[in-house]
Amino acid sequence: MKVKSHLRRIIYSAWFLASVPALILILLLPPLGSKYKLIIEEIGKLYSTDIYCDLNNDGITEAVRSGKGYPYYFVLIMDNNLRIYDQWNFKDDLNPDLSDVFFGNYDGDSFKEIYVFTCKGDSIFLNVNEFFDPTGLRLDRFFITKTGLVNNVLTSAAYPAGFFDVTGDGTMELYFSVATGFALEPRLLYYFDFEKKQLKSSKFLGVNCQFPRFADTDSDNKPEIFGLMTASGNYKVKTPFTDNSAWFMVFDETLNFEFPPVEFPGLTNNLEIYPYFNADFHGYLLSHNTGSADTSVMKPRVMLFSLEGKKVKEHLYADYGLDSYGQLVVLNDKHSYRIFVMGKDLLELNSELEVINRSKSPFNSHYYNYAEDIDQDGKKEFILYSSTEKKLAIYNTSLQMLEENDFNASGYYFKFSNLVTKDKKHKLYLTDRENASFLELKKNDAYYLGYFAYPGIYLLIVLFISAINRINTMQVRQKENLNQRLLTLQLQGIKGQLDPHFTFNSLNSIASLIYMEERHAAYDYLNKFTRLLRGMLNDAERIYRTMSEELEFVTTYLELEKMRFGEKLNYSIEVGTGVTGEEKVPKMVLHTFAENAIKHGIIPKESGGKLQISVFLESDYLKIIIEDNGIGREKAAGQSLSTGKGLKITNEFYDILNQLNKKPISHSITDLYDISGNPSGTRVEVMVPVFISQ
Repeated sequence: MKVKSHLRRIIYSAWFLASVPALILILLLPPLGSKYKLIIEEIGKLYSTDIYCDLNNDGITEAVRSGKGYPYYFVLIMDNNLRIYDQWNFKDDLNPDLSDVFFGNYDGDSFKEIYVFTCKGDSIFLNVNEFFDPTGLRLDRFFITKTGLVNNVLTSAAYPAGFFDVTGDGTMELYFSVATGFALEPRLLYYFDFEKKQLKSSKFLGVNCQFPRFADTDSDNKPEIFGLMTASGNYKVKTPFTDNSAWFMVFDETLNFEFPPVEFPGLTNNLEIYPYFNADFHGYLLSHNTGSADTSVMKPRVMLFSLEGKKVKEHLYADYGLDSYGQLVVLNDKHSYRIFVMGKDLLELNSELEVINRSKSPFNSHYYNYAEDIDQDGKKEFILYSSTEKKLAIYNTSLQMLEENDFNASGYYFKFSNLVTKDKKHKLYLTDRENASFLELKKNDAYYLGYFAYPGIYLLIVLFISAINRINTMQVRQKENLNQRLLTLQLQGIKGQLDPHFTFNSLNSIASLIYMEERHAAYDYLNKFTRLLRGMLNDAERIYRTMSEELEFVTTYLELEKMRFGEKLNYSIEVGTGVTGEEKVPKMVLHTFAENAIKHGIIPKESGGKLQISVFLESDYLKIIIEDNGIGREKAAGQSLSTGKGLKITNEFYDILNQLNKKPISHSITDLYDISGNPSGTRVEVMVPVFISQ
């Protein structure tokens, strides 16, 4: 029994009762803020061509801006406060569609070079400036190649790939590709020897290699070169590799094929080629996509190929539940690579191309993705941008959203660089060729304070339940006290309900009638008196009785008084239409006032006393009127020795009932006067709610 009692106390305690709703509420609550804050500082159009790079190896970046002046195009070199060091001018066109400004360090010293491709008519030139080294490399207008024009417009683009010392002379050569559209040529890979001022190209391809990548895939300390291969279908002349197909091509450091190219037939096919290796595998990861309506073209898929160009494994993007195709992202994570697919879901794949992690896309529309180390913690984050929804979302490599912000870019071709200030403050710089912004991803120091909200929620519910329990306990105690007080008042009412003088006088009247041998009158008197006592005793434990019972009790009382006082007392009772008699009323509602009217108003009067009782409905109330034509309260107060205890009990009785009921019981006493202003009686009005509690 003690165990059960102890268990019951635990179960009914506020601490236990609060645990269930608190747990449900905590599970349903959205995340309490974010661990990170994404700060976007919009810079504007003026700075849209800026790019940051530490050119002199002092740990502080410089700002490099390109643009068109008069009469020359220029590259402007500035410090972080945009104070100008110098300006590098070009007689040729610095066309951003041909190439962006980029940086390198071909000789491995403390100073980086600025590289830029320019064009004049159908000619492309390479320009280099080792700006902070007066004796460093300077190359102006080195001719690279001619390219066709379409409607006198250059349609070629030069893509830097990387640097490698292929000649063994201690300095590195620059590798790059030139891709072109309807102008058709050139479509080649190149490397440039700065020492000998020589340019070497691959064999004519006939297909474009865009965004070339440098990677030592086979771990021989020499790079392999590959990129985005597209089937544009605009080269009608027979070529070694038709551009009606996409080709899996990998080049070595001498710009020769590592293995015979693998064809993927179909117009608008494209292949993104990435290095991929882990402890057990070295090779290439390919993402195949197509924009063709031709159903004979192979479906979009992701594939693993060996170093020899042999397919090892593949999965359709449809196998992952992606509607069309996915954007493949491969990140180098220390000693191996990680595979991600960005589509309507964000996926991570293992080396078997199986999904090992999945997260819902933050957008309902197409989006673009980039991988950059925003917070400078040595790990890249995914930057996802929807031009339709105008939002930027940041995810970590666990595919958890770190933060989301509104962002209205003018385009989707984002270029990133890192600003590093003198006090080592880092910011990621984003340009979209039209506008520029700084991005900062900071840890939200207040985030973990949010966890205090969970025990706070629990404690609030505990306090709430404790307060309810306390209120309920107080209400129960208050109700018990009221009930106890009602019982006391009932006992007092029983004592005071029949005035002792009335009782003795009634008994004397009965004795007198017996003495006078008026047996029938004595029996009638005794019968009425007995009925009055029986009604009083039967209702001793009741607070309410029906209106008909109250009227019957008072009628019996008035008949007895009439038998005593004869013509000195007359009375009448009127019940209005609609009063059923079943309405509940406090049991002293008529008797106390009727008794007072007779005792203090009518009896002291010489003759002609009259008592009028009226009961009728008024809205949701019973309106009870007890009116007498007695001597009035003022004169009665001077003659009576009564303490008014009955009225006090009645008032207190009503006060307690009103605390238990929604609608109050009210009563008023009005003194009546004749035309001359003399007291002519008293009127009592009692309002009892019809739908009273019982």
